Amino acid sequence: MGVFNMEITIFKEITTEGVIKSIEENSAKYHVGFYADMNNLPERKQVKESASEIGGIIKELEAARIKITKANTQAVNKEHKAILDRLTVANKPFQDLIDEYTEQRKKILADEKRVVELRAAMVQKEDDHEMGLLINKTFEYDRLQFIEKERDLEKARVKEREQYAAQQVKLAEQTQIDNQLQEEINKRHAENARLANVEHVRKVNTDILFVLVNNGISEEDSKTMIRLAAKKELPNLTINY
Repeated sequence: MGVFNMEITIFKEITTEGVIKSIEENSAKYHVGFYADMNNLPERKQVKESASEIGGIIKELEAARIKITKANTQAVNKEHKAILDRLTVANKPFQDLIDEYTEQRKKILADEKRVVELRAAMVQKEDDHEMGLLINKTFEYDRLQFIEKERDLEKARVKEREQYAAQQVKLAEQTQIDNQLQEEINKRHAENARLANVEHVRKVNTDILFVLVNNGISEEDSKTMIRLAAKKELPNLTINY
């Protein structure tokens, strides 16, 4: 790196020869083999602060140049270029270290991203496999549940049919018992009616017999007459029971 000696007048409010020389001396250490470990936070911080200091001065120079160029364009541009060239050279080792570190970090982050994506893919594959197993288990469980429900329903239907058949048999038996009971009742009623009629007929016949005997007809002939009349064998003579 060459040795610059210049008198700064236009931009003296922003920087001085002493400031620039100090920056160049600090930068020279990196040109002659001094190595900063950018993975070491304090060293990385020092490099970035140096680059930031130089960058800040360059920005102020540019802003000032634009502001005062109208007054003396040639002189302003000459001094601005001289300062800018020196600061750019001084900043190069710092910027190179920063660029190299940034590129390394990009590669590291890209590798880490690929590892994360690979792990995520493996986890997803495992999850998909487990989900497939779970779906199969769920399907098998649902199938067995359906079969069990069908069995329960069939058992219920069989039991219902058996209960209905038993009810029908019981109903038939009760109907038969009721019919037999009704038949017995009817027979009793018929017998009672018959007996009542026999008694009624006997009373009527007795009354007729009493009248006939009292009128001089023998008991034997009276009974014969009553029997013939009851059988409707006597012309124009009937007994109204």
